[in-house]
Amino acid sequence: MKITLKDGSSKEYAQSMSVIDIAKDISEGLARVATAGEVDGEVVDLRTVIDKDCELNILTFNDEKGKGAFRHTTSHIMAQAIKRLYPDTKLAIGPSIDNGFYYDMEFETPLTSDDFGKIEAEMKKIVKENIPVEKRIITVEEGRSLFAGQDYKLELLEEYAEKGWELSVYTQGDFTDLCAGPHLMSTGVIKAVKLTQATSAYWRGDAARDSMCRMYGVAFPKASELDAFLQQQEEARRRDHNK
Repeated sequence: MKITLKDGSSKEYAQSMSVIDIAKDISEGLARVATAGEVDGEVVDLRTVIDKDCELNILTFNDEKGKGAFRHTTSHIMAQAIKRLYPDTKLAIGPSIDNGFYYDMEFETPLTSDDFGKIEAEMKKIVKENIPVEKRIITVEEGRSLFAGQDYKLELLEEYAEKGWELSVYTQGDFTDLCAGPHLMSTGVIKAVKLTQATSAYWRGDAARDSMCRMYGVAFPKASELDAFLQQQEEARRRDHNK
């Protein structure tokens, strides 16, 4: 099996190899900062096993697509923290976006500004726990059991099953989410998080559907990067105020 790397060099293996193991074979340092892989142009998990010749790019937070996996995992950490603190919360979707991530949720009791600090503290606990993130493929029947009472997840599950899509879940400790990924290998990679705002959003962008709370946040591999981002945001606000 021949693996052609981004710089044009190649690696040959006699057996199947996961993306993370190939990254380790290239460099332990690269493996430590890797967030995802890109196989023949498709972004995949680091846990993805490669069994044939391909072109492989190991993605890091310095790559836009690598940032996506990093931020997406952080959205799951936020959802996990919120479910720990507010177990009756109903979860919808939590994608990565250009400057961070968000998660749409339905709370029984509206959040206040005091809740942000509690959620961030719980997120930091989950990061410190360094929980392995595991992926598995499920059947629609398993999904119905896993997400019983989670109306939005069940709606998505049935829709995906009807379309014939692969149904996958990601689990980190006490939290499991219906998701296609990709995600980091563990929660411990994320060193700096900050919740930035909460707004209202309609489920699936339809004003005839439920109104939800959309929680936004940012995440970085280093605290210094978060500090720099927040400083840039503050300077931008000051410039706008002085116009």
